[in-house]
Order: sequence, then C-alpha cells, then structure tokens
Amino acid sequence: MPTLPPPDRTLRLGATEIPFRLVRSPNRRRTIGFAIDDAVLTVRAPTRASFKSIEELAQRHAEWILTRLAAARTVRTRTYESGESLQVLGTEVRILVFAAGGRRSTCTYHGTWIEVRVPTLAEPVARRGAVAVALERWYRGFAAAKFAERSEHYAHRLGVTPGKILVSNPRARWGSCDAANNIRLNWRLAMAPQHLLDYVVAHELCHVVHKNHGPRFWRLLETIMPDCRERQRALQELGPTLAL
Repeated sequence: MPTLPPPDRTLRLGATEIPFRLVRSPNRRRTIGFAIDDAVLTVRAPTRASFKSIEELAQRHAEWILTRLAAARTVRTRTYESGESLQVLGTEVRILVFAAGGRRSTCTYHGTWIEVRVPTLAEPVARRGAVAVALERWYRGFAAAKFAERSEHYAHRLGVTPGKILVSNPRARWGSCDAANNIRLNWRLAMAPQHLLDYVVAHELCHVVHKNHGPRFWRLLETIMPDCRERQRALQELGPTLAL
C-alpha cells in the first residue's frame, strides 16, 4: 500500500484546528470523502473541488471527524505492555505479557485476560512488535471460529448457502460478498460487541441474494434483524476504536 503524504493543509472545526491531507483525483466521482488514516484526516476530492466546498462539508460532518480522530489517536498510543486493555466481543480484557523461551509469540485467552508469551527480547520496540503480532494472530483465529458459528446461524435463518467464510484484513470495510458468494469478514470485528459482529455477518449473507443495497436488500435484512440500521450506525461510531 502506498505511503500517504503528511498533512499539508488545515481547517477549523469549531475551536479546533485540524491538519489534513488533500488527495485529488481526476477519476473520482463528483464527491468529497473523509477518512481517518493513521490518526490523520485525509480528504479525497475531485480535481476541481474548491477548498471552500471542502471546508463547508467538513463543518457538516465535524462531529464525525472529531470523534474518529480522537478514537484513532487513543488507539495509536497503545503500548502493548501488561495491564493494557483490549476488547473481545465488546468486553474489556487485560493483557499480561511474559517473557518465554522459543522463537514464536503465543496468546492464551482466559476470559477476562489474555496471556501473551513472547521470546525474551531486550529491545522494547522488538518486544512490543512481538506482542502485537501475537495478538493479531490470536484475534484472527478467534474471529474465524466466531464467524463460522454466526454465519451458520444466520444462513439457516435466511435460507441461503454462502461459499467460503474467510477472515480478511481490509482497512476500509467490515465485510464483502463476491460473485461466487464467498464472504470475507474483517478480523477486527472480534473486538466489537457480538450484536455488531452479527450485523455484518447477516448483512453479507443477504448479499448472497441481493448484490446491491437496494430496497429489497434492506427488507430481507430487516426480516431477521429489525434494528439493523441502528446496529449499522453503532458500528460506524465504534469502528475507529477497533484496532490493535
């Protein structure tokens, strides 16, 4: 993935001055989009979009931008040391880090805490990296089992037969369903409360029937999950905090 440039402009949201990257594209649709990349606001806009139009749209989405920036910056300060907290299905757990022999880091989940054993490393940066790698490996395995379980449950309710259920690692989406009905789900959903994980699973299973987000898609999803829109909004709010 290409490295993004550093922030090169600023805009004011209320009393807050926000640095941001401006990425222009002649191929982009006639829309302006906001994203949080590495705890920095990125604005993607058509070539001819004026700064005034960008600023006016940012003002309308100020709460969204400020909330996600705050969450992303909180996540970015993670230390990967004993006592730090993470989320597993929306429940706070603590990590306890131990030095151990061997070359491979391991994790063991104990319900309220995760034991992380890493090779004895004197260098703090290398130690933190080993903890992060071990935790991601564990989350992926945990997510795979949970996705399989919840996919079976909702596929039965919907009367659909998906292809493979795969664990994915995209930066900008929670799930996808391809033309062969293979469903890919972001492993970070294992951090979210289960009702939000269930929302994404059920959402993608509905794409086995409807490949778009038209009215029939939403009607189908609402038959098994009447509050799907509320769950969607909750996931949008929580999403930036679901990261290692």
